[in-house]
Amino acid sequence: MRAITMSRVAAAFAALALIGACTDTAGPPPPPVGGGMTVVPRRATILPGQVVELKALLTDEHGDAIQGITVAWKSNDESVASVSSFGNVMGRREGYAVITATASNQAQTSSIQVLARPPKPGTEP
Repeated sequence: MRAITMSRVAAAFAALALIGACTDTAGPPPPPVGGGMTVVPRRATILPGQVVELKALLTDEHGDAIQGITVAWKSNDESVASVSSFGNVMGRREGYAVITATASNQAQTSSIQVLARPPKPGTEP
């Protein structure tokens, strides 16, 4: 009877090893349903040649930060403001551009104003 029990234990370990070998390790999972994304800053004013760094903050349904999710960045007008794959936005010429961050089927935007010249001292852009 002891030999049968050991056989069952060995079979159970073999089954667990097989299940563990089937685990998908292609990358981090997408955020759980109910999570969110925020892009900061939501607005920025820069001059041609200046750079502002945008960040996409992803959270799960509990509001806890999620790391390791790839974010895609896109400008609606590259002639006004271009954006790198890291979220760095560079002013090109005067105008307005909307930068969109997309990750895990979510999208958020930041509005960028590029001024032709610096505002006068003591005034808001």
